[in-house]
Amino acid sequence: MRSVNQRMVDRMIALRRQGVSHVDIAHQLGCSERTVRRHTHGVSPQLVHAGDQTGVNLLDWGVGQLGAAQRQRHMSLLELDLAVKRWRAAVSALDPLTVERLERDSKLRGAFFDESWPLIHLEIDTRRLNDAREPL
Repeated sequence: MRSVNQRMVDRMIALRRQGVSHVDIAHQLGCSERTVRRHTHGVSPQLVHAGDQTGVNLLDWGVGQLGAAQRQRHMSLLELDLAVKRWRAAVSALDPLTVERLERDSKLRGAFFDESWPLIHLEIDTRRLNDAREPL
């Protein structure tokens, strides 16, 4: 077990406010759950009001981004359908905590989309090339 310093205590408190469990915090910081509980006593996860609109639905947001890409890149409905399916697969591969963070943080969400889009776009371009090569 490591000795606890102020930086660790600050990290414990920040993680606890984000809703991370005592066990997970202890695992991340290499200390006991009891130590985490002692240093975060009285620190509760920040509650979000049910009516809080600061977050978005990641799937819906991505579909909106793909709709904009469809108009800009003149994608067919079949290509848009493919893009939506690939987006859904990318989001489904994420763990729930990551999805929640992406839904709350627009910068992370944009970075995730920017990371996912080239693979989706490559598949669309490949299909376009294959369709162009097929004889009529």
